[in-house]
Amino acid sequence: MSDGAEQPAPAVVRQELGTLEVAEQVFRGLAMQALSEVGGVAGVGRAGGLFRRRSAEQALAVERGEGEVAFSIHLSVRYDVRIPDLVEKLRRRVRAAVEDATGYKVRAISVTVEHILPPEEPPPLAPPELPKGTASEERT
Repeated sequence: MSDGAEQPAPAVVRQELGTLEVAEQVFRGLAMQALSEVGGVAGVGRAGGLFRRRSAEQALAVERGEGEVAFSIHLSVRYDVRIPDLVEKLRRRVRAAVEDATGYKVRAISVTVEHILPPEEPPPLAPPELPKGTASEERT
């Protein structure tokens, strides 16, 4: 059985009137909400292999400990962002959202940028050139 000293579960925080345990899905939801508020994030994860997509659990992993939590986030970003600035902003937002809502301390937020979306091509400014010998050249 037990040696008499009951150890708390890894994700449980002891409080004066009992314990607090926050489910992994709650942490994942808070992090996803914070990610959606950061401009430049194109998505969580990316296509893996030829046609497989990462699941949300694989692209945003949560590791809970006693009173603390860590995240591993795999992202796709837009071409026009400065990645170090985006990641710093993302870390601040995730940390604030999780610590304010749950009271758990965010120990680490590891970010892997897996894909950069190519820039959108601007619409052509002028019609494409016609090949030589067309009717438009004959009129001039």
